[in-house]
Amino acid sequence: MQTLLRWLKYIFIIYTLHTALIQTTAFTDVMVSKKDLSFEVLSIETNQNELIVRGWAFISYKQHFNNTSDHSTFLEFFNIKDQFRVQANLTNISQTQMMTYFGSPNCSSSSTYQMPEVCNYNYEQVGFEVKVPLDRFKAGDSYQTNIIVQAHTVGISYKTALYFPLSSDLVLSSSSRETIVSSRLDATELKINATTVLARKQAQKQSEYWFYGSNCSTTYRNQLFFQVNTVYRRVYEKVINDNTSYYRVGGNLNVCYESRRRITEGTLIQPVWIASPYVLYSGTPLQIKVNLKNQAPYFVKEEINIYQGEIFVLTDYVKAIDPEEGDISHRIVETSNNVDRFTVGTYTIDVKVSDNEGLSSNSSIIVNVLTRPNNAPNITASDIKIQQFSNFDALNYVTAYDVEDGDLSEKVITLNSIDTSLLSDQEICYYVEDSKYLSSTKCIIVSIYSYQDFMSKIRFVSKNNMFYNESLPSNWIGNQLSLEFVILNDNILENQNIN
Repeated sequence: MQTLLRWLKYIFIIYTLHTALIQTTAFTDVMVSKKDLSFEVLSIETNQNELIVRGWAFISYKQHFNNTSDHSTFLEFFNIKDQFRVQANLTNISQTQMMTYFGSPNCSSSSTYQMPEVCNYNYEQVGFEVKVPLDRFKAGDSYQTNIIVQAHTVGISYKTALYFPLSSDLVLSSSSRETIVSSRLDATELKINATTVLARKQAQKQSEYWFYGSNCSTTYRNQLFFQVNTVYRRVYEKVINDNTSYYRVGGNLNVCYESRRRITEGTLIQPVWIASPYVLYSGTPLQIKVNLKNQAPYFVKEEINIYQGEIFVLTDYVKAIDPEEGDISHRIVETSNNVDRFTVGTYTIDVKVSDNEGLSSNSSIIVNVLTRPNNAPNITASDIKIQQFSNFDALNYVTAYDVEDGDLSEKVITLNSIDTSLLSDQEICYYVEDSKYLSSTKCIIVSIYSYQDFMSKIRFVSKNNMFYNESLPSNWIGNQLSLEFVILNDNILENQNIN
């Protein structure tokens, strides 16, 4: 019993020294991208005296995040005149399931720097809550924000710009202060950072996925995947669901890549949702500003481009933001509107908005009504070879696809026929047109060969007279006895190493 107690005492001393060493380690911050330092801001609010930021963050693929002792999280606020950081309280949010690579085992407790294809780390207690005294911010100054995570086991500290994309500025009132939180959704670009990200129809993990266009493979068919490294500059909406942000974008069909049908930014396929762990942010990081006076509202807008007959919602293109009240787009009033959406041309919508204090702003929105484009269909067919007198149906060797109409293979016709009795190279041409009567033509060569030509390329070998009346080829001289042995012993299928 005394021996056991001594061992327990030694273990406790070693653990205490190890913990003390970790806590006194001097970390050097390394600036990285969101791909290496995953994070999510879930909420920002104020009470009478504090700004409260909640979310989660962790460093990927370096160590286990098991409890509050093996990592630390900070927020850093800075501008050219001031800089400070505040340590977060860690909270019980788990991202282990989100980061699990199915099929890989769990990493051992001492394992470090392993990719998920090798083993999976735990990501527990990665939630954070930061409380910042409001009077720590100098009134009238804007502060940018970084997030910092220190991984104690491996002794690293990663830092990256913090984003909290919002459809409009978040204005928080506390006593005589107005705290403005900015990380503009309409100024944020999303870059796809993975190759197997499916396009969702809804903002949730269990969402149905998109299928559209022609098949890319028998495995994935026409299921839609985001093209890695492509950028989405128009983000229509953000929804937080189950501690994860989802962004609504639009897509257009792109090429097949790695047997998957890919999409890039566009307007053909909507709505398309993507989860924040699979994107990198660029644009305007999180900014905090404390104001003490009322300011006039302003508009955030862009030109509206629509095709003839297309319906649009004005607030998808223009927002009204008041520094004190936040998003007041619902108060936008159209003072004039001469848009004829059925006639090609450029038009103007004049708008006005006022805040609660009577301060107002005016602006004009340009609306371009464009001719709806139409792409010619594409015919896919290749040169072929057939045997003389074969039954030949040319439509079995062609497909057609149109960007607007989809698969047009059933509408392909042939412009001529071929005579399979003639030994020759003959041309056959295909024709197809889409619903807007835009057509395409493609011709291929059909090479007709005879049975005799085909058989003449085959040499029959006899064990009694291997080369008939021909002389023995020089490259067979060294193998003659081996070949005779193979043939005489009926081992031709078991002996395939003779050159």
